[in-house]
Amino acid sequence: MVWIGLYFPALALEVFSTSLPIAPALIVCDQHKVQQANLAAGALGVQAGMKRATAQALAPQSLFLERERSKEQQALWSIAVWLLQFTPSVSHPGGQAVSAQASADQAPGVVLEVEASLSLFGGLQTLLTRIRSGIIALGYSLQAAVAPTAYGAWLLAQHHDGAIAQSPAQLNARLSALPAHALPGARPHEAVLKQIGVHKLKDLLQLPRPGMARRFGKALLLEMDQALGHQPQAFDWTQAPMQFAAKLELLAQVEYAEALGFAAQRLILQLSGWLHVQHAACTQFCLLIKHDDRPDTALHLSLSDASRDAQRMGVLLNEKLQSLRLPAPALALQLSCDAVQPLAPQSAELFPSPTDKRESLGRLLERLQNRLGREHVRTLALTHDHRPEVAYRMEPVQSVQQLVHAPGASQIEEPQAPYGPHLPRPLWLLPQPVALSERHHRPWWQGPLHLLAGPERIETGWWDGHLVQRDYFVAQDDGHVLYWIFRERLPKPDGQSGWFLQGRFG
Repeated sequence: MVWIGLYFPALALEVFSTSLPIAPALIVCDQHKVQQANLAAGALGVQAGMKRATAQALAPQSLFLERERSKEQQALWSIAVWLLQFTPSVSHPGGQAVSAQASADQAPGVVLEVEASLSLFGGLQTLLTRIRSGIIALGYSLQAAVAPTAYGAWLLAQHHDGAIAQSPAQLNARLSALPAHALPGARPHEAVLKQIGVHKLKDLLQLPRPGMARRFGKALLLEMDQALGHQPQAFDWTQAPMQFAAKLELLAQVEYAEALGFAAQRLILQLSGWLHVQHAACTQFCLLIKHDDRPDTALHLSLSDASRDAQRMGVLLNEKLQSLRLPAPALALQLSCDAVQPLAPQSAELFPSPTDKRESLGRLLERLQNRLGREHVRTLALTHDHRPEVAYRMEPVQSVQQLVHAPGASQIEEPQAPYGPHLPRPLWLLPQPVALSERHHRPWWQGPLHLLAGPERIETGWWDGHLVQRDYFVAQDDGHVLYWIFRERLPKPDGQSGWFLQGRFG
């Protein structure tokens, strides 16, 4: 087996600081002691283990927060769900999954078994790079290690970032070099172990096992055996939820919607990971912006076609946020997605395909719709009427397929109407026909017009009171410009008759 162990050294701090790109001096305390401090607080002299009163004296303007283990567990669970896109064998936290001595102070970690996934993701190094970059994008720093056992990989990750032990012998050598207190079961006995000269795990391995069991308990032996692969391990496997919902509390009140883009992108990445796990894509998602004393502000965003691309959804959300004015400061964000449908994986192609073109058109469409409003992005649609002025209508675009199949969307030549033989139709039609003068029994428009083709008779509209009786011709002027003109067969009640200009060919 190939196990990857992930350790999150700053999780207690990062569960608070992932919502803002630049956090102020931030200090997380646990039982009146500094648990973790960010770089800004560290520059003022604050260190982990320091008393809270001392830290307040050194950095009085810093933001002090109490450690919240529930947030840490929720963060570990969300990371584990995101990792399910690489393998179904993911367990969190590392200590509780592989150790019999798990406690509230256990180091936060996740383990995943990836042997069957290596060929799919391009090998171990490529997979490690994807995992590391993805988790950093989620807002968490990490240390990673690889070993044949889950507990061994988790122990190595805490002390040697990037360590790789590919065989039991290499694992034994690397674990032997770790300090004895690396095992949680050895920490309560650290003083006694130092008195008898046990400083490394290799020293611990040389002690008689019966004596160790009597003096330090069988749990310590079990941890050693699990790390080396001599004993089986029990795992609490992570299961992805059937529906997606993620919430992120903001470190400070945010008054401008544009500033929410950084925090919202973290939620988008979680959604993208969940969609990969479900082998699905979404067409709609909703971001709730929570306020203190006002109803939530809901942003409903629609995609032109199903997608799980985090960058695409993030660009779409930022377009919406740039035009939004918050009614009150934002305190938290919540992202949900209900419109989910299965999505087959795309195969690699050498040349661009119609699918690629449709996806590019879809991205343009959804950006225009979310910036201008869905009702302001329209396309042409044919109607069942022979009269040119009412043979089409403008309607809001509902999907990219509607654009692909719109009249003339995939034609270079003049589009053809679905009504049998007729003259060519121009793409440029006048809103209302323009009356033409007649000279020497010929239509006249800035010069004489020569009839090239026709007539095509259109006689319809009697049922709605707009009867037309026309003979259409294709005409050309002396500059070789083509026009679409018609002649009224019968005088109208207003007395109009003769020749009219309906459109012009490109």
